This record gives sequence, structure tokens and C-alpha cells, in this order.
Amino acid sequence: MIAAIRRFFDNSLDPKAEARQDRSDPLALATAALMIEVMRVESGDDALAFARVTAALEDIFDLPHAQIEELIELAEAELAEATDFYQFTRLINQHWGQAERIALIRNMWQVAWADGSVHHYEEHLIRRIADLIHVRHSDFIAAKRDSRPDT
Repeated sequence: MIAAIRRFFDNSLDPKAEARQDRSDPLALATAALMIEVMRVESGDDALAFARVTAALEDIFDLPHAQIEELIELAEAELAEATDFYQFTRLINQHWGQAERIALIRNMWQVAWADGSVHHYEEHLIRRIADLIHVRHSDFIAAKRDSRPDT
């Protein structure tokens, strides 16, 4: 993990870094961390859940795959140091409107559904995060329903 963080800062301090998209986006890091936490809850098929997290982050932030991998490494390091979700949900509440928050919950449901079923721990975690980012219960349920693989 330390090597990944060091590589990140080395790349960020590179004079050519200004030409690249900012990879230290705290909002992207917060989003990745929350989605990774859903992936970690159940030890089902991690490859499918990881692929879903990667695809969702590529879609949301329009970053190349290499930057997404780096973002995921940094998010995992942040999760290891975090004591709660506040540092992540605060950023989402500050920068995203209701539509983006609902989309995040929908993406979290898709990660949970990646193995074909949702464990009650996954549902509990998504519910907690939905509450922290002020997503209405009706939107939480609609996101769950809309993200089912058989719908």
C-alpha cells in the first residue's frame, strides 16, 4: 500500500502531471471507498464484484482503467485507516445532488448483486450509506429493484 501511495505522489508531482486529469480527486476516492466496502461485505465471487466496481468508477468519473486501478488501491488504503464513513459521505453530500447520490446507491446495489444475490449484511451497509447521504427510502428501494440482474 505504501508503494502505491508513494507512486501516486510521484506521478502527481511529475511536471507532466498537469496535462493529465487530476487523479487525487477526493470525491472519486470517496465513491470508490464506499463501493469497495460493499464489495468486501460478503466474500462471494470477488472477481465479479471487483469488475462491477471498476466499470462503475470508469463510467462515473470517465477515467482510464490504469487510473481506476490506482484509485481503488488508494481507496483501500483510506478504508484501512478510516474509523467510519463520515469522511466519505461528507464529500458526497457536499458535491453531489440527489440524482448523483441515487446513482451511487444504484451502483452499490449492482456491486451487491454481482454474485447473483444480496446478503443481508450488504443490504444493511447500503441502507446505512443511503441514510448518511440522505437518499429517501423510496429511492433506496427503487435503486435496489432497478439494479436486480433479472429485471
